[in-house]
Amino acid sequence: MLKLVEIGAFIELKNEILCERLLQGQNSKTRQFTAVLEDVEIGLLIYEDWGRPEGFIYEIFVLRDTRKCGVGTWILSQAELFAAQLGHTSVRLTARSLFQDELSDEDLIAWYESKGYVRSTAERGVLEKCLLHRNDSAVD
Repeated sequence: MLKLVEIGAFIELKNEILCERLLQGQNSKTRQFTAVLEDVEIGLLIYEDWGRPEGFIYEIFVLRDTRKCGVGTWILSQAELFAAQLGHTSVRLTARSLFQDELSDEDLIAWYESKGYVRSTAERGVLEKCLLHRNDSAVD
């Protein structure tokens, strides 16, 4: 079963690739999580809290051996839940593929669009998704 574990002072990543990605992306406004499957680290989420009303997904990274199995989609959904818990009404991200030989930026943008993200007209590669809060979708 997949689980998302927040990376704190007492949790160190065992996977060298994930550790490298973490070191490149963390800052004072980010919260970092590792996706774990059967006690094995397989992915990374770096979420940046810009304060209300929006948050920013700095990075979703899935190890090569576990790509194309739904892990990225799951991490994205967890990021959106986390954003909603923080009171954010939208999430932004910049879609840049780290592996151009496997996935172009346009392919990555299309993937995010299939998950409900909309391209910014002002900034290239930037996408945004409005989040529905449970109270907003309730019908009386």
